[in-house]
Amino acid sequence: MRDTVSEKRLLKTWSQLLLPALTVATLAAGLSGCATTPDETTTTGAEIRPEVEQQLRAVRQMAESGEFGNASQQLQQLDVSSLSPAARAEWHLLMAESQIGAMNIEAAAYQLQQFEMLQNYASQQQEYRATLISAQILEADGEFLAAARERDFISAVLEGEKQSENYNQLWDDLQRLAPEELQQRAENAPDTRFGAWLTLAAISRDHQLTLDEQLAGVKEWQFMNPDHPASFQLPGALALLEDMAASRPQRVALLLPLSGALASSGKAIRDGFMAAYYETLGKGYPAPAVTIIDATSMESVDQAYAQAIQSGSQWLVGPLDKQDVQQLEERATLPLPTLALNYGSKQATPFSTLPPELFQFGLAAEDEAIQIAEKAWQDGHRRALVMIPEGGWGERIYAAFEARWLELGGEIEETLHYPRRAQDYNPAISRLLNVDSSKNRYRTVRSLMREPVEFEPRRRQDADWLFLVALPEQARQIKPTLAFNFAGDLPVYATSHVFSGEVDVRKDRDLNGIYFCDVPWLLHDTSLKAEVDDVTGGQGGFTRLYAMGADAFRLVARVKQLEAFPESRIYGNTGALTLDNARRIHRSTDCTRFRSGKPVKLSESRGPETTDD
Repeated sequence: MRDTVSEKRLLKTWSQLLLPALTVATLAAGLSGCATTPDETTTTGAEIRPEVEQQLRAVRQMAESGEFGNASQQLQQLDVSSLSPAARAEWHLLMAESQIGAMNIEAAAYQLQQFEMLQNYASQQQEYRATLISAQILEADGEFLAAARERDFISAVLEGEKQSENYNQLWDDLQRLAPEELQQRAENAPDTRFGAWLTLAAISRDHQLTLDEQLAGVKEWQFMNPDHPASFQLPGALALLEDMAASRPQRVALLLPLSGALASSGKAIRDGFMAAYYETLGKGYPAPAVTIIDATSMESVDQAYAQAIQSGSQWLVGPLDKQDVQQLEERATLPLPTLALNYGSKQATPFSTLPPELFQFGLAAEDEAIQIAEKAWQDGHRRALVMIPEGGWGERIYAAFEARWLELGGEIEETLHYPRRAQDYNPAISRLLNVDSSKNRYRTVRSLMREPVEFEPRRRQDADWLFLVALPEQARQIKPTLAFNFAGDLPVYATSHVFSGEVDVRKDRDLNGIYFCDVPWLLHDTSLKAEVDDVTGGQGGFTRLYAMGADAFRLVARVKQLEAFPESRIYGNTGALTLDNARRIHRSTDCTRFRSGKPVKLSESRGPETTDD
């Protein structure tokens, strides 16, 4: 309903924009076969009584000031049925603006539909306001491409700060689309202003591009689209590309453990880092010289800094050990800008600050838990069951998930802490799903009736999805056990730990249907990944660390971009990277689903559940 009415509103607005010179007489002649003319539908109800107009103007000022609750209350005090059609149109539009400001999306959508039914009484300015509301509703529904189209359509009639804000939101909408979708739509887009937006967004989202390749792509785009609004003011962090390329460090020290307990992890990160380095050189672009320091041969982090400075390095990448990162957090300043490859535990407060040179980057499972909560909410789920392993690791992931899920408005019906090593998960899962209770009720009824009773065990019905934290060997037991306990239709969302990193169709058939989010490195084929796999053999358990190393190489030149534009993202091999106020880098990864024993794109996994067999 909303899309159909919205299209009618857009067609009307286009006619207002493109045909200003047409007279009413000309329009009437063209519509002579209709029962009424535009004049006939707008003159009788277009007037608004002065006292009502004054009230509506006051309400609009409240809404523009962010007083959405007060605006809604004032509107409710008006007798809508006594208003003229034109006044009712403004009433519904104001109510839609108030509801969208209060994030009552469904209520806003309803009010917008009511306004659109009165659009013959609406002015051009009201149509423009309605288009912006429509875009906000689409954004809340996750329809970012459609929202971007609405914002592109309305951008030409906006001015000043409103136009700038609209361009920024349009760009943010496009940045939320998957890179493949952007690339496909950009290739198929007509030679229009919106098509140019798509092409520029595709350049910005291509994580395979080096800094120099991206800069060259943007320059070529500007040459081809000199009159496009984004050519005059590049959106977001693209405006910094030229400065970043000019000011990138000439030498970098890479501090990693290459022997000892963390040697395998350190070597995997090193290999990914150096693969990105050689890829840049191989494409003919400049790359900083790299000094590799074995952290296990250093008596302290201070010794590592001294060696890095002696080598002429302008940045230190590392350390990897969490305790070393925690030591750095306690210092007032650091000798060099530092990209630590782990996260400390100190929280920045007004009374306890972190050194301004310290940036922290890692593969935090907490980020995935937050993303899963947002994905499940976006998919329409509201009541969760949770399965996490016993111990501190599972608790940290659960705490991040719980905080975000409850913040969104979700409910957690029950949480199961399961042992990490168990021969049989059936008893615990049966209790979680209340199947045992169902069987007990049957026994009670049968004993009371003293005769046969038809019975089919049932699972609980108060939850609509399951959040699972599990390693592959655990998940391969848990998922079939859920089906055994009549929960085969219960959607399961998991962190990336559910996937070993290597496709194993025979073993992972039992994971079919599970949704999870993982690093783009594992879900998309790239030339850089192919080169690393050829050299290292893939090494499934460490493959995500190769991606982390490759992103660490690129972050050295780009981390200042994240600092300068707090809302910006860098699209890397480990996901979309953002920076918080404590200079910690967070990841948003790509979501996928197991089908036929392997991860597939969500767009390819639609269809009957039988396809997951």
